[in-house]
Amino acid sequence: MPKKPVTNRPAPKARPAAPSAGSRFDRAGDESRAQAETERGNWLRGIRFSGFTVLMLAVIVLGVVVLAPNLKAYIEQRQQIAALQQTVDDRADQIDQLTAERQRWNDSTYVTTQARDRLFYANPGEISFIVIDDVDPALLGDTETPVSDTLTETDIDWGQALLGSVMSSGLADVTPGPGSTGGTGTTPGTGGSSPAPTP
Repeated sequence: MPKKPVTNRPAPKARPAAPSAGSRFDRAGDESRAQAETERGNWLRGIRFSGFTVLMLAVIVLGVVVLAPNLKAYIEQRQQIAALQQTVDDRADQIDQLTAERQRWNDSTYVTTQARDRLFYANPGEISFIVIDDVDPALLGDTETPVSDTLTETDIDWGQALLGSVMSSGLADVTPGPGSTGGTGTTPGTGGSSPAPTP
């Protein structure tokens, strides 16, 4: 039986080990980072500043720097103007009220009524009655301050106070008033009988 010729075959090469899951994820992360950096670089390189763009940016910055203080002053002035306008409106309302009050005082009936209510005047032949303590008890409330039973003493020396009052009145400079007649005359309202008030 003839022998088969012997041939020198190379040994089979060992297969490379399969990459692990961790190295596969690291390689994918590196690729994504590299791709992102490439895209960012392409975007930055794609931006081109022309002379007109730079000029417009400079004009905008200069406008902000110049207009900011003026805008602040304008806002403050508008606030002051609004406050002054409010004051003028309040004074105008007050003037209207005073004008209406003055017109009421030109009416003789209103003057007579005010003289009766405020000064308790009465026309000749009339009898005026004054009601004392005519306040509604419901408005006063139920609480009253109790009267103290103890006597209190003051720390003021009444004799020294009386002497000081006499000395200050005796040494005070007397200046004649605008309505005095000089000498021993009397000033209006200090002596004699005063005329009866009339409304």
